[in-house]
Amino acid sequence: MAEVKKAKKAVKKEETYTPFEKREDLKKLVYYVVIVNYGQADNIIRIFKNRGSTAQFVQIGEGTANSKVKEILNIEDTRKEVVCSVVREDRVKEIKEELEAYFASSRKNNGVGFTLELSSIVGVKLYKFFTQTIRG
Repeated sequence: MAEVKKAKKAVKKEETYTPFEKREDLKKLVYYVVIVNYGQADNIIRIFKNRGSTAQFVQIGEGTANSKVKEILNIEDTRKEVVCSVVREDRVKEIKEELEAYFASSRKNNGVGFTLELSSIVGVKLYKFFTQTIRG
């Protein structure tokens, strides 16, 4: 008798189960990378957070200019911060405009930003985290 109930439950589950991608409106994600002078990462992180990004990753880098180029351009500090974030594609334009305004606000604010298309994310929970669609 117990086996029959389990079998009926399993059949019922299969009939009512709808995959996440069929239930939800999936948003494309991109990997946004911004390279700035050392000490500017906090401002870039704030821009990402204001536009709905849930996670930012910062790495320290080193510029590749040789000593003659550094001397000509009067560059003393070649340390860089690389800020990476996964954002929804529909928010890229807003982020780009805010970054352009930030870079235009001062001659000391220099950087470069670009996006990489993400072709897949493994796991529904990770996707929900990046798109801020986790429901409690």
